[in-house]
Amino acid sequence: MLNSWGDRFRDIFLPVIRQRGNRYAHEGKVILKDVSPENISATVFGTYLYTVSVVDRRGEDGKFSVSCTCPFFRQGYPCKHLWAAMVKADKALALEASESAPASETDRVPVAKKVDWRWLFSDDLWQGNPTAPPWIEGSSQFVLCYELNITHLGTEVSVLERYIKKDGTLGRNRRLQASTIEHQRLPKVDRAIIAMLDNARRRQTESYHRAYHQTNRNFVGIALEPRDLELVLPLLAETKRCKAFHSVEGLLADPLQKGNPPAAALKLATEQKGNRENGDFSLVPVLQIGSEDKDILLSDISAFLPTRPVLFIRDGYLFELPGPSLSWIRTVLKSGKIEVPQKDARELLLQTESFTDILEISLPEGMAPKAIEGSKPSPLLIVELVEDFLRAKVFMNYEGLEIDWNDSRRSILDTERWMQIERHEEAETDFVKKLHEKGFRQEDGVFHLDTKKAAKALSDLAKDGCTIEGRDRRPFRGGRVSKLSISSGIDWFDLQGGISFGEYLVPLPRAVRAFLKGERTVKLDDGSVGLLPEEWFSHNLPALELSAASGRKSSPDKALRFSSTQALVLDALLEENEVESVDQRFLEIRNVLKDFSGIEKVPVPAGFKGVLRPYQEEALSWFDFLRKFGFGGMLADDMGLGKTVQVLAWLAGEMENGQSRPSLVIAPTSLLFNWQTEAKRFIPGIRILTYTGNNRSDLVREMDQADLILTTYGLARRDIEALKDLEFNYIILDESQTIKNSGSMIARTVRLLKAGHKLCLTGTPLENNVGELWSQMEFLNPGLLGSKAVFDRRFARPIANGDETARDSLKRMVTAFILRRTKDAVALDLPDKTDHVIRCPMTDGQTKVYGQVRDHYRDSILTAVEQHGLNRSNMKVLEGLLRLRQAANHPGLIGDFSAGSGKLNELTTMLRGVLSSGHKALVFSQFTKMLRLIRDTLDDAGVIYEYLDGRTPRAKREERVRRFQEDRDVKLFLISIKAGGLGLNLTAADYVFIVDPWWNPAVELQAVDRTHRIGQDKRVFTYRFITAGTVEEKILGLQEKKRELVKDMMKGAQDMPRHLSREDLDFLFS
Repeated sequence: MLNSWGDRFRDIFLPVIRQRGNRYAHEGKVILKDVSPENISATVFGTYLYTVSVVDRRGEDGKFSVSCTCPFFRQGYPCKHLWAAMVKADKALALEASESAPASETDRVPVAKKVDWRWLFSDDLWQGNPTAPPWIEGSSQFVLCYELNITHLGTEVSVLERYIKKDGTLGRNRRLQASTIEHQRLPKVDRAIIAMLDNARRRQTESYHRAYHQTNRNFVGIALEPRDLELVLPLLAETKRCKAFHSVEGLLADPLQKGNPPAAALKLATEQKGNRENGDFSLVPVLQIGSEDKDILLSDISAFLPTRPVLFIRDGYLFELPGPSLSWIRTVLKSGKIEVPQKDARELLLQTESFTDILEISLPEGMAPKAIEGSKPSPLLIVELVEDFLRAKVFMNYEGLEIDWNDSRRSILDTERWMQIERHEEAETDFVKKLHEKGFRQEDGVFHLDTKKAAKALSDLAKDGCTIEGRDRRPFRGGRVSKLSISSGIDWFDLQGGISFGEYLVPLPRAVRAFLKGERTVKLDDGSVGLLPEEWFSHNLPALELSAASGRKSSPDKALRFSSTQALVLDALLEENEVESVDQRFLEIRNVLKDFSGIEKVPVPAGFKGVLRPYQEEALSWFDFLRKFGFGGMLADDMGLGKTVQVLAWLAGEMENGQSRPSLVIAPTSLLFNWQTEAKRFIPGIRILTYTGNNRSDLVREMDQADLILTTYGLARRDIEALKDLEFNYIILDESQTIKNSGSMIARTVRLLKAGHKLCLTGTPLENNVGELWSQMEFLNPGLLGSKAVFDRRFARPIANGDETARDSLKRMVTAFILRRTKDAVALDLPDKTDHVIRCPMTDGQTKVYGQVRDHYRDSILTAVEQHGLNRSNMKVLEGLLRLRQAANHPGLIGDFSAGSGKLNELTTMLRGVLSSGHKALVFSQFTKMLRLIRDTLDDAGVIYEYLDGRTPRAKREERVRRFQEDRDVKLFLISIKAGGLGLNLTAADYVFIVDPWWNPAVELQAVDRTHRIGQDKRVFTYRFITAGTVEEKILGLQEKKRELVKDMMKGAQDMPRHLSREDLDFLFS
């Protein structure tokens, strides 16, 4: 076992060094970091903090090493710090050896300390509240005390421990122990002080290593810099455990405490020199402390400390003196009384005016300026535009003198009139409060306001007496809308008025043009600047752009022009603004558009040979409203609600009223037959001109003899040069979504046509986006929605991005011009089931194929009948009828897929409208090949559907039915008419399309009944497709001609031929 460290190294240390090292070890100046018989690592407190290291490897390689960071060791001599560390290490190793020895029974059994149970549940113990006095509990029975020594050389602080007696009083002193300052119950204020003092020590130490162990620390005579004093002194006063000494005055405080209030005030009193007539005087610096009546001479204070603000001690209390520096105080104290000639009195006040918030000067009687109290200021704003904000500085004008609102001076000196004007704190506060109410926010003494609200705020403030100027000190005015008036013309309204900037008025068109260019201000006639009311412009910008787009150039600087259809747009502009005068015609149109007040009920014309349902009669009143005010309108009822019938009823009334000009209907080719048929049915005697065929130039000359002209979109586009100069009573676009692309040739073409009135008919006014609505509205009411660019910017793009405000605004603008009723809305007016027959024209290729099939079978059948008779020619007749029906459906059913199908085209168009409106539909056909062609078309369009025919397994049938009934995304079901005739419940559908009529109507009825069963809560619309000019149409014709024949035919196809005559065969195959 190795000898002690002292025994091993004693001989290399001088006796005096060992003596000093023993004292350091005894005083606790050594902190051991690591200790063993072979190694010592320690920190020793000397003049500074030194690091010591000793390693003894003589048992291994015969070597040892020692080191210390002190200057003495660096000169090559073993130092007292090394010896102190060895002494401390030997004591630690000896203690460790004793603790490892076996303990006695008595040592192992702790002595219990009895505790009253009530103490266990006291608030102080349970919540860990500190007791009073805040002495340390547990392992330490000492409290920290401080000594502050102030000399002419500087300020030092020492930290001691004082023992706590049993009665709670403080006993003897001892040096600070690490266990005390590291105790977890050390008060926060002491922890903060120790940390600051430790930091001050570190700056004073050449070599410093953060190594804290449970041992003593030396916190004696720590010199504090001004930055330390500012932080430490208030904390020392807070502890009430600090004594303060002065090198000359002795004890200043025991204990040092915080002053209440903590700040003193500096005053310069005056003493008149000689007689009053002389007028010269002296300045005497005094202090006003708290509520003391008597001023204290500055020279009576013993100790001023070099802090900012200056701290000083008076009667045991610590105070701060805002304002002067320590240099100023020393200069004043050295100078004694400060003499001031009478002639310098005014200059003195001027020189010290900026100090009045922290320095009070009392001039002798007769020299002081006149005190003015109660004077209310006039607010002044100096403003500038910075990005999206108005930046404003606030000034107060007192009797012509301006002072920054942030200036801390309580008064203003008027040297010319020799007055001291007291600031009106209440009035200034009220004005700043008003700024906050206007939306201004304050930051670093400057006020900011969003430019959208700035114009109105500035205008209001100006009205209340506030002066507003720009940085160039020219007036800066906030504008507000004023002097609005409305006048009308044939089909337009003019909005006159302007933006008022006090006495100046900028006409509305000029202001709108400036704002649309991105300008936020306008230059006024006097050269000042006017801020446009951005909030009003931003809110109404869509409407203002509409006026700019639709206005005329006759008086661009006087008024904004709106079309009559924009009355509601104009009305929205007038909201929240005073209007001087309004044209009566504007009020009439506005009221009608707002709530349809004043719309009169129109009787069904006598010339209309049909019965209209209540909702259809309402449409007549709406048509009358549109005609009265010269508006165009869109009838957008659901499919099946009779849009064609409603228009025909209205046109019948036009004819009765003597309208001589014809009306033009432009429709898809497939709908011309329906228009022709329905017009003849409901308006007997109507003169119809179908503008089709090859000799259309001759038809143009006949148009003035017709009541109704029917043509297609394609022909209207092709013959626009011939049609654009004609004047029609009505132009009616059926399936008007055809012109949804505003840039398409057909959309541009129809806008060239002239008519007194215009209507659009569609079941799907919007299929993809609101841009489709613009194209149709531009045809109906040009300018209503502005230019396409304006519409896209203000409506289309914002709505596509979910802007509900833009959507609601657009809805308000077009509501009066769109009449849309859904099936659900008019359900009470509808029968449970409604049947429609759709006559479809054939394509050119289909016409050719059908003619070839017809001619082939007509010749062969008629020859067979002549040779063998009708009864023996049944199979031949049935085969011929089947092939004709297939060709009428789609030539692809007999092998020619390139010919196309008018029926498939019409079915596709109608399905698109139904599905886009959210309805579900069934499509029946007896030909699975036809269903295959329909499926191919749907697949190309990406439509989700279900399919069922006779080969579908029962399990899959049930799954497909369930999916159609429950899945919202599956809106279409294709079914073979025989397979779907029995056992299916498809009440989710409310539209049924029968592609090809079955000979037996009972089979069709069963198919329709798939939707009309118990549980069906919707009206069901059935559409039967008949190809015009084919055997399908001729069979329907025979129903009237030979009812008994048709009855027998419907009983079963096998018996049908025996009821046919030679004439019937000629008719069917003609």
